[in-house]
Amino acid sequence: MWVDKFIRSPLWTTLVRALVAAMVVSFVVFVQSREAAPQAADERTPYASVSPMIVGGTAVPNGKYPFMAALLDKSRPGDAFDEQFCGGTLIDKDSVLTAAHCLVNPKPDKLQVVVGRTALNQNRGQLRSVSRCFIQPRYNGNGYDAAVLKLRRAVKGIKPIKLATAKQNKLEKPGRKLTVAGWGVTGFKSTQPNRLRQARVPVVSDRRAERSYDAVLGPSGYVPPLMIAAGNSKVNGCVGDSGGPLFDSGSRTQFGIVSGGYYKCGTARYPGVYTEVNNPNIRNFILAAAKR
Repeated sequence: MWVDKFIRSPLWTTLVRALVAAMVVSFVVFVQSREAAPQAADERTPYASVSPMIVGGTAVPNGKYPFMAALLDKSRPGDAFDEQFCGGTLIDKDSVLTAAHCLVNPKPDKLQVVVGRTALNQNRGQLRSVSRCFIQPRYNGNGYDAAVLKLRRAVKGIKPIKLATAKQNKLEKPGRKLTVAGWGVTGFKSTQPNRLRQARVPVVSDRRAERSYDAVLGPSGYVPPLMIAAGNSKVNGCVGDSGGPLFDSGSRTQFGIVSGGYYKCGTARYPGVYTEVNNPNIRNFILAAAKR
C-alpha cells in the first residue's frame, strides 16, 4: 500500500526512500535480490538486508494449507524460490486473490502461480499461467489493496479458502488471534525460507493502529473501513508475505490480505496492515472479478 512509499528501485535508493518516508514502507518484494547461494534445504541467506517472511512463526507441514498460492515472476533466473515475490490464495477453481501492489511491476506474460506447494524447492502443487489480472478500481496505494488473478486452467482437487462476510465481524475483534502465512522473511535482517511459514497474530484495534500510523503518514495513514491491523513485536507478517491471507485457521475463512506496515517487521508500535476482505466494495470486487 501507499504508492508513494513503494519500494520499486535498487536497494540503495529503496533504503533512502524508506528513511525519508518516516521509516514506514509497504511489503513490496521487489526490494530484495534472491540470487543467493543455496544453504540448508529449506533456508537461504538473502543478498539484500531487507527481505521477505513471517516474524516469529513456525514452518508449515506439507499440505496443511493447500489453498496457498505463490506468485512467480518467470523473468527471474532460477527456480520457484528465486521467482517467488508475493503470496495469494485460491478462492475458486481458477481465481487467486492477492494484493494490488503485487501487480505494479510484473508483466502478465511473465507471471505464473503455483497452488498447493508448501516448500518452494519441492516440485509439488499445480503450476498455472495467468490469463488476466484485475485490480480493485479504487486502489490508490492507500487502501483497496486487492487484486484477482484468473488462471488459464482450473486447479483440481484443492478446496478454495472462504471469504469472510460482514456477519463475521466478531472474528476481527481486538485480541482475537488469526493466522497469517507466507514465504516472507522472519525479520528486518533474516534468512529467506523455502518453506511456507505461519504465525498466530492478535488483532489490534483500529483506534490504536490509526493513532500509530497517522502519526507518521498523516490522516489517511490507516483507514479503518478498509484495513485490519494485527501482530505485535513477537509475531507479524513481513516483506514477501504480501498478498497472502490473514485467516481463521479453523474455519479456513480469509479476513485480510497482507498489505503493508513498518519496514522493521515485528516492531511493537506498528502492527501489520491487512486489506479488509469483508468491506463491501472490496468483497464485491473480488466476487465479480472471480466470475469473469
